[in-house]
Amino acid sequence: MASPPEQQPHPGPPGPPDAASTRWRKAPVVMASVSLGAGFGLIFPVLAEFQDRYGFSTVGLGLISSASFVSALVSGLLLAQLADRGRARLLLVGGLVLSALGLLWFAAGSELWQFVGARVLEGLGAGVYFPAARRVVTAESPTSAGHNLGVLTAAEHGGFLLGPAVGAFLAQVVSLPAPFLVIGASQLLLAGWVGVVRLPDVPERPAGGASFTRSLVLARRPPVAGSALLCLALFIPIGVYDALWSRYLTDRGASTAFIGLGLSLYAVPGILLAPWGGRLADRYGPVRCATAAVVVIVPIVALYGLVAAPLVITAVAVLESLPQAVAAPSVQTAMLRASGPADVSAGQGLATSVEQVGAAAAALVSPLVYERFGAGALFVGTAAVVAVVFAAGLVVDARGTVPTGAGP
Repeated sequence: MASPPEQQPHPGPPGPPDAASTRWRKAPVVMASVSLGAGFGLIFPVLAEFQDRYGFSTVGLGLISSASFVSALVSGLLLAQLADRGRARLLLVGGLVLSALGLLWFAAGSELWQFVGARVLEGLGAGVYFPAARRVVTAESPTSAGHNLGVLTAAEHGGFLLGPAVGAFLAQVVSLPAPFLVIGASQLLLAGWVGVVRLPDVPERPAGGASFTRSLVLARRPPVAGSALLCLALFIPIGVYDALWSRYLTDRGASTAFIGLGLSLYAVPGILLAPWGGRLADRYGPVRCATAAVVVIVPIVALYGLVAAPLVITAVAVLESLPQAVAAPSVQTAMLRASGPADVSAGQGLATSVEQVGAAAAALVSPLVYERFGAGALFVGTAAVVAVVFAAGLVVDARGTVPTGAGP
């Protein structure tokens, strides 16, 4: 009697992706985050020099700074959710190209409107890049999302460390436009790499719903709205620093090189500690970790207005960067959990948008407050606003529950 044919075992579900392969596929996304961080950071030490050379007012500083925040708001709110529908690569490449064009235009500019327009392009690029990047780096390992978001934050902080150093050095040794040309060219090269490498698999959201309003639909959920307010609170001081850090330290006798070095030191703790901060959020809960960090951040922000020596101000900045390394990946993880697995980019786009609202408003208002009332009122007032907005986010977050799957 013939024996029955041997049955082949069922292959079963595919195993987890190889760790080395996954890291390689994420590498260009992480490196591009470094370059984008550098593009935003390099303007800090040289903005006062642009003002002195081209003769625009202190209000012009606020316009230049707020332009990138407002444009990132628009692109993050309307376009970021396309990454949930299979368009992650398009947003990553497009974001890098837009940012690069903005930097190259800034290098060629000589009038206030040109600098504002250049920052608009840079903001549009960041508004679509970072939500898509967060979607990509967390797609294959949702249980360690906080750690992966921390790695991305560390990369952005690393770029921020590189940017002021490059900006200050090239501006003094080569020319004022040189750092914008160098970083802009690097972003174009990275856009080509991101365009051809195999990215981590990103599951698409099922069809349905209005794609361009998805972020606004998500905002109806209390945990999403609460997480958005937590993100907003952290970004309010960023707008103040973007508009006034260079001017503030220059007025106190600091050189461009010193400002660049200080900003680079500010980024070091974020590079070293943000992945660890993300792991804390995974283990103990993102809202709890963010709250603990903000309790430390608020008095430090107020302290800026109470000291005068550039060296002391820089030391305070380095101190602030320690809790920021925990707070930044924590609020991103809070938004990721609140939005659910099907709407990661839509939720991150909403977070990016509200962050830009706060930063843009702060960048516009802070130069006026600084001129009229001084640094003390500016930084103490900023600290108070951060505390109030963060507390409001905790109250709103407590009203709802986090969804386990795709939302409505």
